[in-house]
Amino acid sequence: MEQKQSLSALADKLSAEGPGVKTIKLRQLLEPHREAFGVRPTKMLFPPVEIGSVTLVDQIVLLSLMDFCTPKRIVEIGTFLGYTTRMLLENSSDAIIYSVDLPQGDSTTKDGFDLVRVLNDGDYNDRYLTQQRELIGETYLADLPESILARLRLIRQDSTTLNYADDIGRIDFAFIDGGHDLETVAADTACIRQAVKNGVIVWHDYSSGIHSGVTEFLSNEDNCSEVFHVAGSLCAFEIRKQA
Repeated sequence: MEQKQSLSALADKLSAEGPGVKTIKLRQLLEPHREAFGVRPTKMLFPPVEIGSVTLVDQIVLLSLMDFCTPKRIVEIGTFLGYTTRMLLENSSDAIIYSVDLPQGDSTTKDGFDLVRVLNDGDYNDRYLTQQRELIGETYLADLPESILARLRLIRQDSTTLNYADDIGRIDFAFIDGGHDLETVAADTACIRQAVKNGVIVWHDYSSGIHSGVTEFLSNEDNCSEVFHVAGSLCAFEIRKQA
């Protein structure tokens, strides 16, 4: 099934009246996926244990939506340790993946963090994640073969300063998981929407208990015409269709 047909079929099945974010069950995404693609294997490492990573349900949502896009260009905002980057690479045969994160800092010591506070305080959590990325780096990409890494473009730049439409071109699939504050989420979304005409945008940390930026942004009906949240996940997504 071609990309436009796949996306249109999925959008038709999920379509619901009224603006705002609609919560759906995972089954509502997996049933049309089975109809379109049958049973197929995927490749995932065991779910990561690091704070700030995606859950197993998040991964299923991402890979299912990526199938509907048959993407040639993927953008990920928020490389972090490279787990999701690797998953996207290993489940796409020829897509070029652009993964964006801030330049590496110069942390050389591991300051102590209160892990209870890390799990309950959004700003404190962000500081912890930034330090972990600076100390550890993209560890999940370390052992990938060159044949796969050749499709990866790591971009070390503030995501809100990029012009994706001009610098990358048409994007088929985007995963927004960078800065968690409302201003950054709004800026990232605006830039990505300019480049995704027929494809899918996924936001991470929707309905998060400590990061409210994505939920606040999408709760504004002016910012979402038809966005879906998969229950049991931190993913909300939008299907972009250009006539």
